[in-house]
Amino acid sequence: MFAKDTAVVDESSFPESFKGRVLMPIPTCKNLIVSLERLAVLVIVLSLMGVRAAFAAAGGFPGRPTPPPPPCISTGYLQEDDTSVGCYFCSVRNAGAGNHHVTIDVRNTANFTESRNLVPFTLLSGHGVVFSSCPSSNSTASDACVVTTDEGTTDALQDLAVVLQFSAPAGEAEGKIFNSCAPSRGVGSAP
Repeated sequence: MFAKDTAVVDESSFPESFKGRVLMPIPTCKNLIVSLERLAVLVIVLSLMGVRAAFAAAGGFPGRPTPPPPPCISTGYLQEDDTSVGCYFCSVRNAGAGNHHVTIDVRNTANFTESRNLVPFTLLSGHGVVFSSCPSSNSTASDACVVTTDEGTTDALQDLAVVLQFSAPAGEAEGKIFNSCAPSRGVGSAP
């Protein structure tokens, strides 16, 4: 007969015939309080997201160590002379018993990527791949070949042999395993 959300009103000011029968709906302030609670939760969540973004921009959350860069095989830099126009050839061979997925990154001395495969190469046991990078004339003084695996371990890298060659004048550099390699600083800009 009466609404679910009702409250009994102080009956002292009502005539005798109304006492015990007057019920009034609870004010809409209950809905207002619920709305304010929801708004407060939303503000807190958005504030925490802002704090998370700020910590991410500053290098991560305090106390939580960032993982080290993955290991790689890197060759030394092959030097071009001012008149060189040629290509770099990064040869990667899998001498191990298992298959490996490799990423080949040809970088300049400022650690910018000159060329990189977008999808990792699958190297079956006993097979290899040659990845070429042909910079435009006088765009770089020297490049190196940096190879990583999807496994991200030095054990996987021990199965690989990496050699970087330059076409003219001919040059060659062999790769060595490093426990931690700096990530590329991005794509090198055109001259």
